[in-house]
Amino acid sequence: MTREIRRQLQKFHGTPSGWIFPLAHFFFDQFKYFRIALNLSTYRTKSANFQHKLGRLWELLDPLFQLAIYYVIFGLLFKRVVPDFPALPWMFIGLGVYSFMQNTMVTGALSIRQQFHMVSKMKFPLSILPLSALIGFLTNLVIALVVSLGLALASAYNPTAHLLQFFYYFPALVLFTLAVSLINSSILVVFPDMRFFLNYGFRFLMYGSGAIFSLDQFHIIPAWLRQLQLYNPFYYLIAGFRDCVFGTTWFWEKASAGLSFWLVTLLLLVLATHVHYGLRERMGDYL
Repeated sequence: MTREIRRQLQKFHGTPSGWIFPLAHFFFDQFKYFRIALNLSTYRTKSANFQHKLGRLWELLDPLFQLAIYYVIFGLLFKRVVPDFPALPWMFIGLGVYSFMQNTMVTGALSIRQQFHMVSKMKFPLSILPLSALIGFLTNLVIALVVSLGLALASAYNPTAHLLQFFYYFPALVLFTLAVSLINSSILVVFPDMRFFLNYGFRFLMYGSGAIFSLDQFHIIPAWLRQLQLYNPFYYLIAGFRDCVFGTTWFWEKASAGLSFWLVTLLLLVLATHVHYGLRERMGDYL
């Protein structure tokens, strides 16, 4: 960790104003400038697809092709078996939610560093750039969830009231993803090499968060470690969206894991907003 990040963290103290004000400021900016974040996301997507013959149709085709590739690999060549659940929708939910977090967190982490010079000439805060990145990947998430739900229905899983948990897990997903994106975007301003550690971390989490494999199937893994994964925020969210579709568990039945998730998310939000607003005036010196 660089000297500047350490200096900002040393300013952090236990008085309410030391953490409430930056946190409140952050949420105020997200609501006030939401339309600008939406426009930035739309502009970025249009720019990325401008020279393609199919244009914005790739927003739909790209996630569908990715799911098709996973279907060929895990559904036809190496047939997956997940105890008690149909393998493909179970896996597609995990991959959809995990890919959304990975893409949003990596793009959001790079957003300030890559767009600082453009944004600094405009009158809106840098803190909405991670939100703009998040909006850009919502289409992929929705497509993955809709396809997963369709496959679950085809496998004789009828929708239940558990689908209502989407209104709990989706805000949880957004807040956790924004918190990680914001704190990493601030760190990357002064420590650009952080992007490599992010990529390495996400490669490991692909297999360690239950996105593709259920760790319960690997008995070589100690029982305490399999139990510990319940408190992994990535696993908590992926398992939560699966609960919505397959109707297995209500979120309040996992009270200890839920409490752990919200404590981690709140701590990340507090640290992220404190570091971001502490560095905001000096970002130009680094970029």
